This record gives sequence, C-alpha cells and structure tokens, in this order.
Amino acid sequence: MTLKENICDIPYNKAFFKTSHNSYIHSIREQLNKGVRGLEYDIHDDKIQELEDFEVYHLQNHIDSLLNKDGNPNNLLLTNWLKLLDDWSAEQNKDHTPITLFIELKDSIIDSNNEPEELYGIKKLNKIIVDAFHSKTLFTFKDFRENNFDWPTVRELKGRIIIVLVSYWGGYWAASEGGFNSRLKYLNNCLEGMDDVCFVSWVQEDQGDKASYLKDKSHFWKCSLEFSTKNFSQNSESQRVTRADFDKIVWGMHIKTYYKKNYEKGYRCNFPATDVWGTEKYDSCFPWSI
Repeated sequence: MTLKENICDIPYNKAFFKTSHNSYIHSIREQLNKGVRGLEYDIHDDKIQELEDFEVYHLQNHIDSLLNKDGNPNNLLLTNWLKLLDDWSAEQNKDHTPITLFIELKDSIIDSNNEPEELYGIKKLNKIIVDAFHSKTLFTFKDFRENNFDWPTVRELKGRIIIVLVSYWGGYWAASEGGFNSRLKYLNNCLEGMDDVCFVSWVQEDQGDKASYLKDKSHFWKCSLEFSTKNFSQNSESQRVTRADFDKIVWGMHIKTYYKKNYEKGYRCNFPATDVWGTEKYDSCFPWSI
C-alpha cells in the first residue's frame, strides 16, 4: 500500500490509525491489508520457563487465538506472532505507515516466575522482540530518546514497528497491580537508558501512589475517548499518544460502537480500538493515516 501524500507529513503523535482490539482472534494479515495499523496482543508467562517464550491469547479458560489460518501462526508463541508482522512488512518492501503493537501484560513479568531476572522477565521480553525483527524495523524508546523525545513524521516512520506495553487493572482478566508494577519498572529502566526497547502506556484505571508518576512520564495513554479528546491538544504538545477503546462495554461485551463520536464531531484519539475494524462506518470515522 502506498503512502497517502496529504497525511504522512504530520508527526506520528498527531496522526490517527485504524486499530483493532484483541487482534489475535482474527487474521493479522487481513487486518494489515485493510489498513489496520494499531494491533493488540495479550501475552501470558505461565509457561515461560518451559517454553522460553510468552504465549498470545486472552484467558486461560478462553484461548481464542486464531491459529494456522490466513497466515496466522500455528501456535501461541509470541515469537511467531511478532515474526508475522516482520514478514508482512518485508513483503510490502516496508512501504507502509508505521505499525503500533500494544502488548497487554496479562501477568506480572517481574515476579518469581520470571527469575533469574537477568534471563527472564523484562530482559527475556526484550530479547524475544528484538530477535523477531530485522534490523531497523523497530522504532524503540531508545530511538525516541535519541531524537530528543520528538516524534518523527508518519512518513519518516515508514516501515517501522513500535511496541507499547499496557496492562488492565480490574476484573478476572487483568494483571492489575502486577501488570502496573511491571510497566513502572520497565519505564524507569527506559528513563535510565536501560532495556529501552518498548514504550510504556499509562492506563486510566491505574491505581496507587505511583499512578500519577506513570501518567506524567509515559508517552502513551490508554484512556476513554472523552478523556483523550479533552487532553488531546496538550498531549500533542507533550509528544504523547492516546489509545481508547472505541466500543461501549456492557457486562464484558462490546455491544455498541460510537460511530457518531468521530473526527468531524471533534473527538480525538490516535488509536481508537474496535472489534469492528473492517466496517464501512468505522472506516469513515477518522482521517486514517494508512
């Protein structure tokens, strides 16, 4: 897919990208071919010591990853789901707008299951990510820091992949405090110039004494569409990027998409994530940078 001339010269943090929720339950190639540039993988570390890898799925009692179909891997290993992105990018000769992958930590990656820490946890996750991609494919936090914490334009990020760590606080599907503490440690490492591969997102539901610190220091926010809109101008000036779930959630089900809460009505969010990314109504909601 060729780049759109009239959109791609704006900074990454001011662009809008078609985004899917729980991307692994559908064909990744189909999503990318249809212009989706924001993806989400949920990862688990239950078998990290046995498999030397994380696994991609939603819940232990609901493993819903679409395996061995339409180009998806035939197993749950994170390595293969990452290589799928690298392969697709290479097939396009890297002539595509940047792909942003939100990795949701369903477990803590700094607990006893990830010891010794020099082999597992943050270092293991980073190694898996770096090893999965060709050179110069990832745009890392280190690259961002070396660019004086200024986002390049969408065009300058052509062919690159950005990875952001998130987690959810609350509910039986969430890592809660363990996920928060993992993100906090990862962010502090980045700010100290260590292990700085991924970006870290603040999440609106975050709790505890360090939540405000994470909110202030993170360059990504996962929040409501309304909160993103309210803070969008200030966040753009602060080089901050927002992702919001574009669906209304009732009793754990995505039942209504806010088609009317779109760009023309003044709503702003870089990554509006939805389960219905392939619909015409969603296609027309924002001036997508695809």
